[in-house]
Amino acid sequence: MKSLKLFSIALLLLLVASSLPAVAGVVNMQFTGTPTNNNYQGVPSYPYSFTVNGSPESLMCISFTEHIIGGETWQATEMTVADYGALIGLEKAQKVADLFGLAFADGGADSAINAEAWWVMEGQPTPEPDGAVMAGFSFDPNKPYAGIRVFVPIPGTESWQGELPQTFLGPTPTPEPSTLLTLGAGLLGLAGLARKRLSS
Repeated sequence: MKSLKLFSIALLLLLVASSLPAVAGVVNMQFTGTPTNNNYQGVPSYPYSFTVNGSPESLMCISFTEHIIGGETWQATEMTVADYGALIGLEKAQKVADLFGLAFADGGADSAINAEAWWVMEGQPTPEPDGAVMAGFSFDPNKPYAGIRVFVPIPGTESWQGELPQTFLGPTPTPEPSTLLTLGAGLLGLAGLARKRLSS
């Protein structure tokens, strides 16, 4: 009977863990297409179409000088804005995260937002596209940016060996109602088992 309870607890913990979105790790990326009508001076801009671990995603490129081709695949390290900031400087990482938030909010209608992210990262294209889009930026070392993920390419994993793929930013997926239901059921089950164990 005791082993059955332990098995039930392990199963519920597995259900809970599998229902939570991944925070970081290595992901498989495939570039599926550029926007058809969003570009800055002829260069495609946000949103770029991808699959990340097989799920469709719309991402923003923050590198101007690297290039990718349709259908190309690679692996990337998925990280938080703070972790990315540890690599390139937190203020710079927060600037491009803020710009992604603006681009995400307007669906990519203002292509100068993505171009400004390129300029923040690499000083290109020159002159600075539209510095006004950064007017509302305020550096806060404690700002969580919980809704944004950064995908940093892993060298040597790209299917096209022409150039290293760009770094991309994307939204953190929100759990679907069915996922939340699974999570809730798992937590309720754990609470019930704990209560039964305490009462016996």
